[in-house]
Amino acid sequence: MVLQIRAGHSQGQLTLGASETTSDTTGLDYPIELGLAYLLLVGYGARTVFLSASLPGAVGVLLSGFAFSYFFQYQLLASRDELQELAFFLVLLIAGLEIRLRDLNAYIFIMAILPASLEMLAIAAYAIYFMNFSTIEGLVLGNILFAIGDGLVIPKMKELGAHFHGHPLPRLMFTWAPLEASYALAMFGVLSGFAVPQGSTDSAADIAKLVAGNGLRIIFTVLGGALLGNLSGWCLKHRTRVSIGGKQVFTGTSVEAFLMVISTGLLAYSLGGSSSITGHALLPLGFSDGSLFQSELFVILTGVFLADSCTEEALHEIEGVLGGVWVFGQLILFSMIGSRTTVDIFPEFVPQVLPMLLVGISFRLIGIVIGISSSLYLNLQGHPFSAQYVMQDAMFCFLATLPRATIQGALGQVPITESFFKSQRNSARVEDFIFLAARLYIVFMAVFGMILLNFFGPRMCLATIQRKSWDELVKASDKTETDEEPQSTESSENELVDVSDLLIAIGDVYGLSSEAVAAALKQASDPEVPVDDKLPPRRHSKRATASTIESAPGVVRQLSRLHHHSAKPSHDLDLAQFDCLGSTFNEAQNDDAGEWRGELKRRGTKSRVE
Repeated sequence: MVLQIRAGHSQGQLTLGASETTSDTTGLDYPIELGLAYLLLVGYGARTVFLSASLPGAVGVLLSGFAFSYFFQYQLLASRDELQELAFFLVLLIAGLEIRLRDLNAYIFIMAILPASLEMLAIAAYAIYFMNFSTIEGLVLGNILFAIGDGLVIPKMKELGAHFHGHPLPRLMFTWAPLEASYALAMFGVLSGFAVPQGSTDSAADIAKLVAGNGLRIIFTVLGGALLGNLSGWCLKHRTRVSIGGKQVFTGTSVEAFLMVISTGLLAYSLGGSSSITGHALLPLGFSDGSLFQSELFVILTGVFLADSCTEEALHEIEGVLGGVWVFGQLILFSMIGSRTTVDIFPEFVPQVLPMLLVGISFRLIGIVIGISSSLYLNLQGHPFSAQYVMQDAMFCFLATLPRATIQGALGQVPITESFFKSQRNSARVEDFIFLAARLYIVFMAVFGMILLNFFGPRMCLATIQRKSWDELVKASDKTETDEEPQSTESSENELVDVSDLLIAIGDVYGLSSEAVAAALKQASDPEVPVDDKLPPRRHSKRATASTIESAPGVVRQLSRLHHHSAKPSHDLDLAQFDCLGSTFNEAQNDDAGEWRGELKRRGTKSRVE
């Protein structure tokens, strides 16, 4: 049986051929609050049960949504597409905020992009040659299906990192996962410009105009994202300095920062949009049809540059609030997907989806082996691979990329709602199959991918533990950078200062007397000196503030910032807390290894202090 799915964007209706019911098209009349209570409470309960069984929480929410389809509240049914679009927007913004530009090295780009691209091209080729898809249809299909489930993988990598301290592969995948997800979303934005062409594409001149228009759109989007992201980061950083009549205007709270970030993201998303009535672009490109900006890529880049220009403390506050909002977003996203699912789709997995899936992941494995071998052969700076563990490392990375959920859930229905491939003869069949394949990928790849990763992941880490730790790799990388930097002959602010002045300055930063600092340093440097629990009292006249830190000698400022960071818990799972059990979330926050995201930036600071 071939599943026939057609969803109306404005009416929010779903037709499922012979299985159509009254509730599928009109919904039931009962209070909307009751429907929301079911989606949130039952969905979260199902998520928790699945996580407790070491299975993806998204599948549990999907099942609760499937059950909800039999008694769908009519107002929620009518707004189903809009709810999914808002969840999709959160996916884009989080994908941008997860990336730290300072953490990206050449080997990371190779590992995140090469295997993913090979899988996408393999799926596209399969669809073109065996399913009679056009080139753009095959590429869109591959683009939607290849992306790693970063929300599933990141918590697992933090868990493995806590159990195998210093093992570099969990940290590699931690950085790899959000970069690949962002690559998939950005690529989807590029391909959508060709999948939904505005105007005629009958002649060579029309095609050239379309290509040029999309190229310019990408350029304007990159520039616009960099400008809007950096400007927003600067405003966040300095907003507490704004005063009227000597009174501070902004509160500087995390909720305030989140409000500014979410508003900026919505602005970026809307600038690339068009009228829901006329279909005209809000900011037209001009010589070519379509918008000046690409919405999806615009949001991602805004998030990337905002994260790079914002202070680390403010960014952690934003991630904490946004991570909580994303819990609601994922409950809505996967519930809506589940409500569009019927049991009729599962018999289609083996004959239609499984061969394509096997082809795709086979090419991904080839790409991973090529990426690791290239990193070793080119001796790329900072890479964590070992020549004696090439195949083991490749298999670990391969298993870590099998779980899929969020990107497939966010993108799977977009070709239907946005009417992709209008100029193609088989557009309805292609759109239906893409949505079918996306849901089957969520169920089978999320479940079986996590089972394989949970079983083999710890064993492979244990088998390859005899290697350089992540700390050793970072120190070697820092040493290389230091050796390559030209030595400055100019005087530095870190020149030797009088010892007494240094002790006083350190005491000012930490709120201690100079005698207490001297005693602590003596105890730390000489193990024979007995520990004195009765150190001189704290000084209260100059507790560490922003002004005292900035006026202290350079070394003291760096030490203070390092101390300030080390006193904080890890925020690495704030954006991935939906897929964490409480034990994993708490263990990651209390891990001695501290925070992983943005670590290279802090390591660079530490090496300069040393």
